[in-house]
Amino acid sequence: MTVPINWDLDSIFPGGSESAEFAAFVAQLTADIAAAKAQPALPALSPKTQSQWTDAINQLYNLSERLFHAGSFTGCLVAQDVNDDKARLLDGELDSLHARLETLWTRFAADAANQPDAAWDALLATDALRPVAFDLNEHHTQAKEKLPAEIEALIAELAADGYHAWDQLYNVVSGSTQVEFEEAGEKKTMSLGQLQSKYNDAPDRDVRRRAFALFEKTWAELAPVTSMALNYQAGFRLTTYNHRGWDSVLKEPLFDNRMRRETLDAMWGVIAPKSDRLLDYFDAKAKLLGLDRLTWFDVNAPIGNLKSDFSFEEAADFVVENLARVNPDIANFCRMAIDSSWVESENRPGKRAGAFCTRLPLKHETRVFMTFSGSYNGLSTLAHELGHGYHGYVLRDMPFGAQRYTMSVAETASTFNELVVTDAYLNQSSD
Repeated sequence: MTVPINWDLDSIFPGGSESAEFAAFVAQLTADIAAAKAQPALPALSPKTQSQWTDAINQLYNLSERLFHAGSFTGCLVAQDVNDDKARLLDGELDSLHARLETLWTRFAADAANQPDAAWDALLATDALRPVAFDLNEHHTQAKEKLPAEIEALIAELAADGYHAWDQLYNVVSGSTQVEFEEAGEKKTMSLGQLQSKYNDAPDRDVRRRAFALFEKTWAELAPVTSMALNYQAGFRLTTYNHRGWDSVLKEPLFDNRMRRETLDAMWGVIAPKSDRLLDYFDAKAKLLGLDRLTWFDVNAPIGNLKSDFSFEEAADFVVENLARVNPDIANFCRMAIDSSWVESENRPGKRAGAFCTRLPLKHETRVFMTFSGSYNGLSTLAHELGHGYHGYVLRDMPFGAQRYTMSVAETASTFNELVVTDAYLNQSSD
């Protein structure tokens, strides 16, 4: 069986960015969000009104799950072809829907924060809401730290076209920018993602050096626009925090990661004093490469006689076979995901840079995006992103409100996969 190198998006919504089925899905979702917005405010919470509150909460989760599903689809469309203008338009429309839905959640959380604690606790103790009580309590707690609901709703709407638009700008700029690079006497047109693979993975140091120089030169030319966008993004965030009365830029990321400042400080308190140990590693690698010191394009350079020209099929088999020795469940998932065309790996221009894994909750599936160049780094990335996929797959049957895990947890399964595969890769060396 030949391993597919492109993902299957038609099984989600056939027709790509021209999908009539997707258009109908979004139209219905838009209408349902508008209908939810038109509903009257919830009554005071009491035993008699618990059912009304439960219905409202279930409606919010239903809308959120459908919007997440749609956003994953358009995110895949934009990633696979940054020149698909229709896909970018659809993605932008969903940003607007997200802002409207965020307004509904903001209004709900503000109402919840104004209810007696005893009544709120009793609501979350019901059979219908107990599975999502943790998530609802987070909404409840955060509402008390924010501005009045109508102001927070305005912030959410403004953010759709500004604060949160950075992602689209970056994907368009990084994906549509192409360069001419010469290797072995042949000039090739490459995306920035492909060029990045060259300076990370090429065994020939001169190839890495020239690729890195071109990469830096190209981004330097883009810097005036991209740096300005980042500055304005930071300004929006800082202004919002100031009006909320938040005196630390870490307040929101700490809350989003379910982490206390003391935990973060303890982690860095251990890491910082030991960080010089990395220098020993860099010195050792420089010696193996015959260099006095490493430059950036040497950090990930291949060393020794380890294989660095995998086909995607070889990489897929390597990942599955070595994970099976440690955890057959993860290996079986990876095999299924690869064989079911859940992975987009083709090495071609026009794709966005980087790699990601996204969930499709209504299908109980995931999709992995990457550009596989045949190197160890590509092998590692495949294992890593499939780890994210497994993490989401394990949660597939849980209520949508219980599926959110933080970035502080999100890298566990992925890093586990990566380390298992890295160990197996290094064990092949005879040096």
